[in-house]
Amino acid sequence: MTREPGSSNGVVLGSVLTCPHCGHAKHEDMPVDACQFFYECERCKTVLRPKPGDCCVFCSFGSVKCPPIQARGQCCGDDLHALPAARASST
Repeated sequence: MTREPGSSNGVVLGSVLTCPHCGHAKHEDMPVDACQFFYECERCKTVLRPKPGDCCVFCSFGSVKCPPIQARGQCCGDDLHALPAARASST
């Protein structure tokens, strides 16, 4: 397992994603500051999406939860449920 360089909080940056359709497992590096919403299984080509209530494919199908969940207990997308008023009015 890979730990974030220079970090004392023990965040693991690698996870084994396992496809629920064919069982194929592959070690992948996780993004530190973003959620990964889609992942295509290299064996069966199924596109995985997070399960309801999970922020990313690593939280749903990985051996390790994503770095934001490990470090803070909340994901990077937790604050993105609504657009800020300034942006909402310009859309």
